[in-house]
Amino acid sequence: MGKDLAVPTFDEVYAEHFDYVWQTARRLGVKDHAIDDVVQEAFLTIHKLLPRYEPRNALRGWLYAIVVRTTLHHHRAHRRHGAKQESDRELIEQLPDSNTPGPDTSAEKNEHVDLLERLLDELNSERRAVFVLAAFEQQSVSEIAAILDVNRNTVAARLRAAREQIQASLVRHRARDGWRLK
Repeated sequence: MGKDLAVPTFDEVYAEHFDYVWQTARRLGVKDHAIDDVVQEAFLTIHKLLPRYEPRNALRGWLYAIVVRTTLHHHRAHRRHGAKQESDRELIEQLPDSNTPGPDTSAEKNEHVDLLERLLDELNSERRAVFVLAAFEQQSVSEIAAILDVNRNTVAARLRAAREQIQASLVRHRARDGWRLK
């Protein structure tokens, strides 16, 4: 067995994949006030499970599965404790730096990111996880089923429902605020 099949150390995983884990949790709907706790919980799980990681499997897929499960657990606990919804203005406090040409472009980008966040926030956590895996991570139904440890038909049904819900929400948004969209 070559060195590339060795299990990475926790320090290596943390250093190389912290940003990925953080961004994944954020995409899955973890709000700013809870992101550090969720990421920490994910890394505690990673630390615990790392000795059982199979190097022949893709590390990012394995990490993604852990982040999804940690995030789903967070959302369920959050709902159980009756946490109140945050306002739309708190959806995104910071955007990564970009090389946008001017403030108009930046404002438009912020508006589109806010809209995407609102549309995703309308999905329940199970649908959101499936949609994010399919749309942003380009995972197949089979891969999503393996990551989430659910039936392929369940994944397909959640994905279809998520797409329909987002489409309906987008139609409502355009009807209400379409004059702002170019």
